[in-house]
Amino acid sequence: MKYRLALLTAVEAARRREELIALCAQAFGGSPWREPPLGAVRTVDRLLDSAARKDGFCAAAAYADDGTDDADAALLGFAAGWTDTALSGDAPTFELAELVVAPNCQGQGIGRSLHDGLLVVGSPGPALLMTLDVPELTDRYVRWGWTVVDRRRPGEEQRDHVVMRHA
Repeated sequence: MKYRLALLTAVEAARRREELIALCAQAFGGSPWREPPLGAVRTVDRLLDSAARKDGFCAAAAYADDGTDDADAALLGFAAGWTDTALSGDAPTFELAELVVAPNCQGQGIGRSLHDGLLVVGSPGPALLMTLDVPELTDRYVRWGWTVVDRRRPGEEQRDHVVMRHA
């Protein structure tokens, strides 16, 4: 499948809210997340709310390369992050906040392209992320150069998460 990447501002990401919700509902409805559809709404609204307030927000989208412009092209994947101290606890660090690819497009390099592109744009130094502590996710990030630096159970979560660092 051919695709193209584009950087998005917080305003452009907000304009794509409904598409982002649909993408997250597809991707997070299955393993390992198993989130209900309302979870996608909460995820996207949390992301967009944070995007409007965080320094260094950047996002990238993957679109089907079908000859249409980005406004009409199918959204295949999305990644976003910003500079914060939520995961580091002290020094401002780029935090990869979201990386999602439509299930029918996974395994084609889209997630890795979004990941790599976002780190180049958003992170001049080390970066952090937090994800579920399951091999399906942690093994992928380890292959992409991340290492586990902490384990947590955030807020009301019932599942363990890992904090990972990319140098």
